[in-house]
Amino acid sequence: MIRNTNIDRLLFPVREQSVYLEGQSTPVRGFKAIAGGFGQNEKIFSIVSSDYKLFTNEEALDMGKIIHLKLFPDASPESFELFHIRAPKTGSNCQIDFIDKKYKFSISGKEEYFAFVRIHNSYNRTRALQFDIGFCRAICTNGVIYEKDSVQYKYSHTRQSMGQLDLNSINVAHLKKLEQKFINIANQSQSINLDKKYYVALAAKVLGKQFVITDSNSKQSEKEKEKLKNFALAINNYTNIYTPEMGETAYAFYNVVTDFASNSDEIKESAVNGLQTKCGLWINSLGKLVQSPEFSWEKELEDYQYLLKGISKN
Repeated sequence: MIRNTNIDRLLFPVREQSVYLEGQSTPVRGFKAIAGGFGQNEKIFSIVSSDYKLFTNEEALDMGKIIHLKLFPDASPESFELFHIRAPKTGSNCQIDFIDKKYKFSISGKEEYFAFVRIHNSYNRTRALQFDIGFCRAICTNGVIYEKDSVQYKYSHTRQSMGQLDLNSINVAHLKKLEQKFINIANQSQSINLDKKYYVALAAKVLGKQFVITDSNSKQSEKEKEKLKNFALAINNYTNIYTPEMGETAYAFYNVVTDFASNSDEIKESAVNGLQTKCGLWINSLGKLVQSPEFSWEKELEDYQYLLKGISKN
């Protein structure tokens, strides 16, 4: 992944302004526009209700810096570091990842990870102001998001929600609890055998990908076959990176699928957060899944049998 830390392009002026119907001089009651941008690139992002509370990216970043000081052990303003920024060219929404550059931990005493916080914000109502905690493998920056466990740091763009902002509940204990949970699951996954012949099918299931393949030679069917071919090729390439080092294990698969979700050229920037969250849900459910007396990987993938017919073999 090529890291983007150019925060300046997201810190453009934004404002609320009245909305008028064409030909009328009186503002429309109950509504307003969110507009902003640099110079002549200024645009209207959305029409919102009068209850909408604008929260700028600069304000979100300032709040992130406060969370950083409360969340990370021994944090200081000097240890705050922007890690990666995702945003469309319009600047209508953004994801800002930051880390504490002094804070890292290990899996099994050898795999080095760091924790990061992802700030979500939008001017077009696509996302609430939200702060998610994630964990990232330091050597290759493939990450996982624990959105479900971070939902208490989520605020709608309304005056009522913003009035409930309280950062006092954010503390080191919350991060350490999630970190220990992640370490335990990652350690457990290293002892769970997972034949690499299942990786493509399981990756499709974890990431919510479906390929509608028919016997026809229609353009749509050919496009689906091409998508499947590219997906399988990408997963197999990552498999060849991780299994020699980690064996054919659930931990190797976890690294395959998170690397794909975080760094693959096949993935649009806007889809990364959702896919990383799905990876987090999968590894969190892994222990309970394999402990079931009826469990087998074949049964787990019974709806993806068409992906097990040679497509996942190298």
